[in-house]
Amino acid sequence: MSDIATGKDADFSEERLIERYNADLANSLGNLLNRTLNMIQRYRNGVLHLSSYDDESNEWLRAFISVIVEINYPNLYAGCDPSTALELVLGRITEGDLGKELQQREITDQKLEDYRVLGIVPKCNFLIDLAAPWKLAKDPIQGSRLDAVLSHLAESLRIIAILISPVLPKAAHGIFDQLNWKMELSRKEERFRLEDANWGGLPDGHVVGKPVPLFPRIER
Repeated sequence: MSDIATGKDADFSEERLIERYNADLANSLGNLLNRTLNMIQRYRNGVLHLSSYDDESNEWLRAFISVIVEINYPNLYAGCDPSTALELVLGRITEGDLGKELQQREITDQKLEDYRVLGIVPKCNFLIDLAAPWKLAKDPIQGSRLDAVLSHLAESLRIIAILISPVLPKAAHGIFDQLNWKMELSRKEERFRLEDANWGGLPDGHVVGKPVPLFPRIER
């Protein structure tokens, strides 16, 4: 849907649908979930350890997600089109209220140099590449930073699931299932509440599940 301009005709093809599915869902969101849970299992035996370690990349991720929730999602739940929902999570949002809010929070163009793609999932994947948890895991001195990175990624996935639940409910349940979160509400709509999309939901010591492919690639 994000390829279609509102009010204008658009081309649709099965080939383009598969391309977007593989790129945006399989390679992006699905890959983020798989990488995150695999690293938590490998480096922390599946247990989240909240850390007081802080750095610019972690601060940026929290601030970015908070802006999206506070500024955009009340409108989303009031009837915003589904393509906007996915663009906020996966895509390129660079203008409008979000851009103004980023400026007000002094997240300047200089700080945005390495964050050209404004979407939660790209931000999380960028954090993995930037922090390189596989390197942190080899250095005992970096244990607190590793805990912070892994917990930030898991918490981001929890919020992502809430935000995509009106558009991709099955995927949202899949993320919660793999995070081992709110299992008593499995398959129920009330599992996802917008008021829970605030930072800090997953507690210290929470045990996540093992990754299962959320969006298997479609091979042609």
